[in-house]
Amino acid sequence: MADPNLRDFYGRIYRIQKAHSRGGGFEAEGALGRSYFVAPPARSLAFGRLLRPLLYLAIVITLVKAFIFAQIGPATYASRVAALQKGDSIDRVGAFIMIVDPATAYLAGKIEGLRF
Repeated sequence: MADPNLRDFYGRIYRIQKAHSRGGGFEAEGALGRSYFVAPPARSLAFGRLLRPLLYLAIVITLVKAFIFAQIGPATYASRVAALQKGDSIDRVGAFIMIVDPATAYLAGKIEGLRF
């Protein structure tokens, strides 16, 4: 025969674990326990996991292009991009990425102004 006290004990343990999994707990009066805090709303997964790293990558690429453009000058930079355009498919992709856009030209102008 099963012990009824043991069944009551395990039933109570089950109810306590169920309450804890729902966020409940046994808190002292006036204390800020688990039930006080509310989880922040979830962010959009598309922006947080995919678009933000791509945005950072675009910013870093633009800054690197601007530093190179400011360092070697527009004529040398244009000749190197033209040489990349004549290469194989990987070189053409690199040339497409390295084409001077308005943001790169603007940042390169600002970087050249910082020289001492």
